[in-house]
Amino acid sequence: MMDSSALDYLNKMIAAGSNSESVLKVTGNTVVPLPENVRLNDLEKFLPLRRRFRGVMTTHLIQQFAEYTNETTTEAFEDEDVQAPCFIDAESMSAEVFFNLGHTGDPGHGDHRANVTLSKTQAFQELLRINGSTLGQRDLAEWLEDWSEYLLTTTTTGASIPLSQAVSAIRRITIAAKAESTSEEQSYGSRKSSMSEIEAKNQETLPAFICFSTVPYHGLDTSDFHLRVSLITGRDEPRLSVRIVRLEEAQERMAAEFRGLLEAALDSEKVRTFVGSFKP
Repeated sequence: MMDSSALDYLNKMIAAGSNSESVLKVTGNTVVPLPENVRLNDLEKFLPLRRRFRGVMTTHLIQQFAEYTNETTTEAFEDEDVQAPCFIDAESMSAEVFFNLGHTGDPGHGDHRANVTLSKTQAFQELLRINGSTLGQRDLAEWLEDWSEYLLTTTTTGASIPLSQAVSAIRRITIAAKAESTSEEQSYGSRKSSMSEIEAKNQETLPAFICFSTVPYHGLDTSDFHLRVSLITGRDEPRLSVRIVRLEEAQERMAAEFRGLLEAALDSEKVRTFVGSFKP
């Protein structure tokens, strides 16, 4: 004798069976009605081979990405006039290629792909960290000493300053304040004014710009980044701000270099590049 739960389950099965033909007809045999709480078990793991190849290759190296992509597309598209799409995201310095995306008329699953994301070098990470910072004399002087192998200091006219001289000048900055006050009394009122002038000594030896030369991302060439050094007064102790000049242009140059390296390394007959990202 069946209990209420078994009867309910049987009723659902009957209902599903009575409607299955019409549902299949409407959906072109792509959807089938099933009762609730039915669990599907994938038996692929018990088979000697998978139903199809899929997987994701991930790397930080352009050459490894290109080698895997070229070998895979050659094997997969040997007898077909097919190109694998590669989407280059210049903002994140990454790229992804799909080997089984297919096309609009014959779409694939898009679950066999490879991607590369360039990693920042330690020096470039430090450069970005200090960008926009306001530092004391000692902090900036020690930073220059720590990263001296990457640096070149110059004046506002572009003349080179020996790094040791620039560091010494930063440590010796002194602020001289001159104040003048006048007071004039008149029959119908009075006027008072004051003038304060703050002057930084040793300005002739202070660096106005710092050139930071480094490889920004692994795989790219060395780039020069120029930092403007500004002296901030108005406090008991002077402060110095450091800011990368025209960072956006430098990022555009790095992105263009990244795309050029990818296009040169990939087989243009089997891979077609696009600028942007894609989610299947």
